[in-house]
Amino acid sequence: MTRVSRIFAALVLASFAAGCSTPRESCIASVTRDYRALESLMVETQQNIIRGYAVHSQSVPYTVQGICHWSDPYTYRTLPYPCPSTQYRTQTTPVAIDVSHEKEKLAQYKRLLPDYAARAANGVKQCNAQFPENS
Repeated sequence: MTRVSRIFAALVLASFAAGCSTPRESCIASVTRDYRALESLMVETQQNIIRGYAVHSQSVPYTVQGICHWSDPYTYRTLPYPCPSTQYRTQTTPVAIDVSHEKEKLAQYKRLLPDYAARAANGVKQCNAQFPENS
């Protein structure tokens, strides 16, 4: 991870740790969004190359049977009744890939990274100038 990557990662983690973000943190998150997305794509592509396949994730619904209760207005008794609820689980499936194509994509991402890092660094400088830290 480059020095610039570590700086952005630290800034992003700090903004998430704070809970609600300040205007400065929102600005930094906004100007580094593309850079972080590119880094994420690079990591995913590298993992695909190492594994030899991609992983597709999808949310799959399933029904859980439960017991609910209601109060009878005439007898004031609490009566049970079945009440199904829908839950979701994440299902992952391996997907075949062309490893040479993934390597080409990774090379393209690596060529784009310095430009994205420079734009993000300039954006962070502008955010710091626009929203100086109050010490």
